[in-house]
Amino acid sequence: MGQFFGTEQVTLSLAREATFMHVNRHLEQLEDEDRKPSTMRRRLAAVRGFFEWLEALELIDRNPADRQLVRRVRKSGSKDQTMTVLSHSQAQALIEATNEAGEAAQRDRALIEVLLHCVLRRSEAAAMNVEHIRPLGHYWVLDLPRAKGGSDQYVKMPASVVETIEDMKDAYGISEGPLWRSFSNRNRGERISANAIYAMVRRTAQRAGLPEIGAHALRHTGCTLAIESGASLQQVQTHARHKNLETTMIYLHQRDKLRDSAADHINVSGKE
Repeated sequence: MGQFFGTEQVTLSLAREATFMHVNRHLEQLEDEDRKPSTMRRRLAAVRGFFEWLEALELIDRNPADRQLVRRVRKSGSKDQTMTVLSHSQAQALIEATNEAGEAAQRDRALIEVLLHCVLRRSEAAAMNVEHIRPLGHYWVLDLPRAKGGSDQYVKMPASVVETIEDMKDAYGISEGPLWRSFSNRNRGERISANAIYAMVRRTAQRAGLPEIGAHALRHTGCTLAIESGASLQQVQTHARHKNLETTMIYLHQRDKLRDSAADHINVSGKE
């Protein structure tokens, strides 16, 4: 329960505050961490069982993890799962829409560029510090001390993205510590959370007139755009830090399924 509630000290009042939106957000977080569907189902079953127990004791009115309220977890190994992926022009529109974010505009632009180019999980992005960006030979890299799997990793960061980050640091006077900081009155200057990154991407997509997306869609988009630009599956697997090549192949499978479809050979409307 600790991961769901964000604390090991779960009180009755805290449990009563939970809604189906919190449960769905928890599933999104697990998905963002690339958890297996079987793991997600086990976590959901544990949460559901906990609230069923409280409901049986008449301590809560309704189970927020009820099957009628919570989205389904996709089946394991489904190659036909649909991922939301932005086109190149949509990704550019998303970046430009950050100009409407007021004081947070430069932060949001830099963060979205990082998510797209470095294909980060939002938890990895939230953990970024100024010190994690460093030169390595002729290139720039981003250290990922909290990468999935526990081992320290790094990814290449394009010089153009580093330049955007440097502009942001100069604008906000950031020289060390957390790279992405809050502008809210409640916790101004503090590190933003993974959930705050998710909400920022959704707001920006709405401003850009794009479909409803979360931060993980930018990871999908970065991988897909790389493949469409000629990157090999092995290159994308390494950059995205996928443990198995099968995970990377999902992007290729979806692209090829739509690019070369029988639907393109059916024309009974008389229109071109």
